[in-house]
Amino acid sequence: MSAEPDDSADIALTQARGPAAEIEPERGKNIDPVRTAALLLRSRAIVVDQMRDSPLQIDDISWHILLELVVAADDEMLVNEIDLAARLEVKSTILSRYVAYMIDAGLIEEPDATEDRAQSPVRPTAAGNALSRDILQKVGQAFRSI
Repeated sequence: MSAEPDDSADIALTQARGPAAEIEPERGKNIDPVRTAALLLRSRAIVVDQMRDSPLQIDDISWHILLELVVAADDEMLVNEIDLAARLEVKSTILSRYVAYMIDAGLIEEPDATEDRAQSPVRPTAAGNALSRDILQKVGQAFRSI
């Protein structure tokens, strides 16, 4: 028996692709701010818990880089460091250091040496993709219980 796709996940992914100011609640549905806060706090707790015993130093910016790459891959879009810096509202020099760390950690692919790294597509490695999807799966399971 296969599970039916979760429409709320599709809606959340669609809304995540645009600026927060453009997110509008569905007509006829109220959004409970307390439940939203609980979801966000639980999500962060899961990420922290999953990374606690890891040798990787994954902080909020590193995690958000992985999330951006998951969404970009789902959209079949290529993003570079400049795109990521703009989306995350982080200075490009800071983002570049994060990307370098994540390359060394095996979470992001090494760009082609012939390309300017800032312009090169940023892609997760199999390990980076597996890590982010594993954590997102756990977050999704926790959301169903809240």
